[in-house]
Amino acid sequence: MTTKRIFIRHQFGGGWNTDSGPSVDVAPDREGIVRMPYLIDADNCIYETDGGPHKVGGTSRVNSSELESGAVIKGLFDYWRQGTGGTPTQKRIIHIGTTIKKDDADGTFTDIFTGLESGSIPAYSTFDDLLIMSSDSTTDVPRSWDQTTAQNLAGSPPNFAFSATHKNRSWAAGVAANPSRLYYSVLLNPEDWAGSGSGSIDINPDDGDSITGIISHKNELWVFKGPYKGSIHRIAGTAPTGDDAFSRLSFIEGLGAVGHNTLFRSRDDIGFMWSDGTIHSLAATASFGDFNEAALSRPINGWLREHLNFGRLKHAWAVDWTEFGHVLFTVPIDGSADPSDILVMDYRFDPVRWSHLPAFSGVALSLASVIDPTDNNKRIVMGGGTDGIVRKLGRAARSIDGSTSISYKVTTPYINYNSAIMMKTIGAVAVGVQPKNDGNITIGWQRDNNAQQTDTISQGAGDVLASSSAGDEFTLGTSTLSGGRFVDRFLELEEGGEFRSIQFQATNNTNNEDVELHSISAVISGGAWSTEN
Repeated sequence: MTTKRIFIRHQFGGGWNTDSGPSVDVAPDREGIVRMPYLIDADNCIYETDGGPHKVGGTSRVNSSELESGAVIKGLFDYWRQGTGGTPTQKRIIHIGTTIKKDDADGTFTDIFTGLESGSIPAYSTFDDLLIMSSDSTTDVPRSWDQTTAQNLAGSPPNFAFSATHKNRSWAAGVAANPSRLYYSVLLNPEDWAGSGSGSIDINPDDGDSITGIISHKNELWVFKGPYKGSIHRIAGTAPTGDDAFSRLSFIEGLGAVGHNTLFRSRDDIGFMWSDGTIHSLAATASFGDFNEAALSRPINGWLREHLNFGRLKHAWAVDWTEFGHVLFTVPIDGSADPSDILVMDYRFDPVRWSHLPAFSGVALSLASVIDPTDNNKRIVMGGGTDGIVRKLGRAARSIDGSTSISYKVTTPYINYNSAIMMKTIGAVAVGVQPKNDGNITIGWQRDNNAQQTDTISQGAGDVLASSSAGDEFTLGTSTLSGGRFVDRFLELEEGGEFRSIQFQATNNTNNEDVELHSISAVISGGAWSTEN
């Protein structure tokens, strides 16, 4: 770095990364651009396509009052029945307490089943217009509902924990008495598990593991075992007998899935969570095996090891939010028995980028991809909370249910501009934003081991179309509406200070205020070399 005063723009070249250390050696290019390879903190944000961290959308309640006295919502599913009249009907299903409830896409939930075991892990599948509901309870049996008749699943099924549809059959596993056995129904009949054409396949029985998840993908059924040794298997074929009979092919040993609800689809691939919390895909596993460096979660594996409650990890959920290119994971951390934090994997980037949504603790522990008829039939994500409330995620208002602020925090690693020996001085900072309101962004800079210094920079836009604790609500005939352009907002520093390495941070914790950050810039002057410690 030269000794002259230069303007350096820091752009975002990576996501949340807890495993690559607190500092980077990176120099500005000829245009004065520094691409920060990762972030130390990426709290309550998602990424724009240029990598800029944008405060995550908030939540709104589906049901206004707590269900079952505020019990935990363990499962959530969007059930559509096509029928024969040309008018499909939607019901949204939840497992809560000792009940299974439904609503008519109106937020009013009523019982379908009662008297179930509380706290079990539910699973859902549909076949032949029938919703099949099961759980890992050893006392509850699989249930079915066709939007008219609610009953125990007919046809003498095993007491399975989860099921999937594949090759015009219903497949199931997770039977406590036969933990390595995969069952299948009669062709085109999910209510016949004993007739001609039904059967079962044993998957490495008595190997110390059980079948933990199944999913249909690319003309085969994929079977995952765990949680101890781990293995993945493929079921090929189209019928129990004949020229294309069902057959088992071993895919890998030493890696499996922790639970059925952590299997997910993205990028024409299948992803899964292993019992150590790491996230993998079939494609990467086919290329690299169980090599942990190839895990999709590699940048945050250290955080996962430190924080996950592994004894309760099978309660985790994963859902693909295709519209945004995100997979959301709810995981139990520290002492939490139920999933308490949301992790976001953005697969539009290669490698994927991660962020962390601690503001949603307790708000969404079970997840589902749902068609929202009140929002032009958009596909959204809904979450079931620990408080008996179902919520829509990704709402435009940046708040939890309109009342609790979302704390946005983005922290860079320490940057020495590829010259740790040279002393440097910061004279000004700037944020590159698409302004959303007239609220403030708190910008912080920490020089070496000194205390962090902070100041605020106004986004400099108009007012917001929501209530705001900052007092910048939109007033018709008076206000200017926010957004629509990119600006640099500058701050001259009277006491910037000298440093070898410097770390930047941007925060905002104002209720209903949005932040879309695309760069952090600084005026830096190079100084003399120094070997003084």
